Amino acid sequence: MHLHSLAAALGCSLLLTAAVADASQSTRLDTLRLQLDKTNALVLAQAQRASYPEYFRRAYARYPNLPAGALEAIAYAETNWVHVRPDPAQDPRDLHMPRSYGVMGLYHGGGFADQVGDGARLIGRSARQVIDDPESNILAAAALLDRALAATAPDQRSRALAAPEQLAPVLARYAGYGAGNGGIADYARQSFAYGVLQTLQRGVAEQGIQIKAQPLKLERAFDSDQLRKLRAPALLMNAGDDSVQLNRALADDLAAPAITAAPATDVGTKAVDFGEAIWNPASSSNYSTASNATSAVILHTMEGSYAGSISWFQNPSAQVSAHYLIRKSDGQITQMVREYHQAWHAKNHNYYTIGIEHDGRAADAGNWSAAMVNASARLTKSICARRGVNCASAWSGPGYDTYHLVPDSVRVKGHGMLTGNENRYDPGKYFPWSNYYGLINGSGTPPNPPGKYWVDTFANATGYKWPSTLTPVGTLYQGTNYVYCKAWGEEVRSGSSYNHYWLKTDLDVGPAGAWVSAYYLSRWGNDEARDNNGAVIPDC
Repeated sequence: MHLHSLAAALGCSLLLTAAVADASQSTRLDTLRLQLDKTNALVLAQAQRASYPEYFRRAYARYPNLPAGALEAIAYAETNWVHVRPDPAQDPRDLHMPRSYGVMGLYHGGGFADQVGDGARLIGRSARQVIDDPESNILAAAALLDRALAATAPDQRSRALAAPEQLAPVLARYAGYGAGNGGIADYARQSFAYGVLQTLQRGVAEQGIQIKAQPLKLERAFDSDQLRKLRAPALLMNAGDDSVQLNRALADDLAAPAITAAPATDVGTKAVDFGEAIWNPASSSNYSTASNATSAVILHTMEGSYAGSISWFQNPSAQVSAHYLIRKSDGQITQMVREYHQAWHAKNHNYYTIGIEHDGRAADAGNWSAAMVNASARLTKSICARRGVNCASAWSGPGYDTYHLVPDSVRVKGHGMLTGNENRYDPGKYFPWSNYYGLINGSGTPPNPPGKYWVDTFANATGYKWPSTLTPVGTLYQGTNYVYCKAWGEEVRSGSSYNHYWLKTDLDVGPAGAWVSAYYLSRWGNDEARDNNGAVIPDC
């Protein structure tokens, strides 16, 4: 981690501390405390990641058949480069996923494969080292991926042949979801492979995570039917014939560009149950067909990955389920239990609640992508419209990193806000409750303040002092931010996406009046710079 970045972040934290001391209103205090906590957590995470690139380099040196970037992309898809340490004291019956460990999110049995144990044996280290030591964890994952490569293509053992597009079946074998087969199980493995390859295609450069974008073609990794499903904004899963299909009623209305935007379209009258019931009949022990009063919505984090949750919820031994799952990278929604049935997600509250699981982990300050939050809000808004849930009663903040009971009159809230769920706190203190409240109640795009224009960014953007002098000075976090004006400057490009415009703004970490590339705007195309209402941002 660069010292100037750390200093800028810590300086921001000190300013926030002073602001907290002077604030008089409790809502303002809550907002500032969240900003302070999030800033400090992101700074700490960035510092912890500083050694990971060297660990990845050593893993590739030991397993040279692996394509460059594959390990980094798996770590990003599974844990966001966070060395995961599950609480060993937590009762496995209270988990919504088998535990995963370390930077690579390796499973250790509990219903999925024992990647920790298998990886430890392959590299000659103990399971405890693979769990506790980031370098051993990365090396174990490399050994497992290399083994999957050998099993998938035994006659193609040269690195030159292991192109990223060829990794899809290798990643599906590596995923660790157990021996289940069929359309839904296969889709879960394909989804894991898609997430990793999509990360490689886009690249990542944020908060100490460095993954170089690669010009791979997903059309070469998946057949056309698979790719349409993997890219779809919403899916229909049919347990009767164990298939996964496009939800065509929603596909046109919720096309990919709209996923990362605030949900201006009211889909409440169009999304009849957001898909059909899904469940493998052999897994009927994981939910109840008893009627659901559908009078509240409960938000969760998976404490694992989207693809893994799809696989786990259709596992007969899981004893857990949720109605919906949402993918972090693009907001794809999968329905796994009909709303009028009782999913098992909130103990004694299952009979009247609809459960929504979100990709990732509650303790990760960088987990809440704009795509996932906006898709979740769109879904909750639809449930409120169709089922009579009172969206206006939703919790509006703050979030918590411990169990925190809220009144029963709050009908949209977190898992850790319910009686009888004292061992949970998801979706956690970093979930943007205030923004979410605005999105589900029709005020998700705030009016532009004088001289400012609201925009959505799809990833953290590096801030620079000038559009033509590319010296980093800080970071603008992904999500909804304001900018002042635009200027023409250095091109920022990734594949066919590019932008020459730069936007003047005040950074989350760093100085006011800095510049970020309009490439990061969620809604607009090449060389466009518009606000969330579609208005062209004025020149500076």
